[in-house]
Amino acid sequence: MKIQSVYKNDKLEIVKIEEKNGKCYAFALSSPFYPDGKGGQLGDRGKLGDVDVLAVSERDGFVVHELSGIIEPGIYDVQINQLRRKDIAQQHTAQHILSAAFIEVAEIETVSFHMGEEYSTIDLDIPYVEPEVIEETEDLANRIVQSCTQVEEIVTDVEGAKAFELRKPLSDKVKGEVRLIKIANLDISACGGFHIDNTGEIGVVKIIDLEKVKGNLTRVYFVAGERAIRYFRKYNNVLKNLSRLLTSSIDELNQRIEKILDELREKSSLLSKVSQEYAELLKRTIENSDFVYLEGYTEVGNFLSKIVDNQFLIFYDGSKYIIGSKKYDVREFVKALIEKFGGKGGGKEEFANYIPNRKLSAIDFENVFSEVYNK
Repeated sequence: MKIQSVYKNDKLEIVKIEEKNGKCYAFALSSPFYPDGKGGQLGDRGKLGDVDVLAVSERDGFVVHELSGIIEPGIYDVQINQLRRKDIAQQHTAQHILSAAFIEVAEIETVSFHMGEEYSTIDLDIPYVEPEVIEETEDLANRIVQSCTQVEEIVTDVEGAKAFELRKPLSDKVKGEVRLIKIANLDISACGGFHIDNTGEIGVVKIIDLEKVKGNLTRVYFVAGERAIRYFRKYNNVLKNLSRLLTSSIDELNQRIEKILDELREKSSLLSKVSQEYAELLKRTIENSDFVYLEGYTEVGNFLSKIVDNQFLIFYDGSKYIIGSKKYDVREFVKALIEKFGGKGGGKEEFANYIPNRKLSAIDFENVFSEVYNK
């Protein structure tokens, strides 16, 4: 695994300790623990002495370690979680390959990279990517992985880096030593993160989703290595369960689900029509009433609240109260309910919802009605 020498130490000197909000933070001038988020990469985890390292950050020239327990300043043995490091190296090297493959296939540049605990993302400098480009890029990335190409580490300086055709130019802020990661003739980039020694160690790279972000960028979600295996296992189990529940083969799932959705839309339309007709019938039974309290199906209450005339309607659907009236400003009523019984709600002059902390009785509402409107 290719790791900078600063992250290979097995000792760590803690120069000061801070305790804040019940947590312990250990400060060091340098550390073998890689910081969270640096270069888009996940940070290291492990142990500092006998205490777990929960997070790592950089602050004011220090490396700060969030710990599971309290320690004192001093020199400690370090144990790094090597399985996590391998996962990080797989994802990071896969990102280099994937970014280079997008350039090779369609001259699409990567503008940013973020590694998460479950998946990683790259942001492409384009608002839309054709499905054919995604497939071709993924295929090329996996051919590079399967070629078992050596991943080279080149340590030089700013002047020496000019001899290489870097995928992304060096920032003007870069000074002194420069570390380059080279993957055959596909990619060479300046990078301080973790990388595997051979592309074959990645196993597989899989693009799992796309999303348009920030107006003109496309975010690509991907997994690699052991993560890809876990991803396929999870979604294979989901597909098998759906296949069993819907009594359909996996190949016929799309067709089966589309048929179910069409049937659901038809039944939903029919239910809406029946609810409207029932609401109109209910209206006739309450025409001579001023204050009406009913319970029932949500859609019936919604329709009824819109067609009541002089009646003041309260309709409980099992979770909220639907309140409607063309004669009274129901917002005043909801405000009074919240003041007296708590809960939350709001709406317009003729229609509102009220969600209580507990179910209220018709008598409770009648009392508030009298307090608000019969002053």
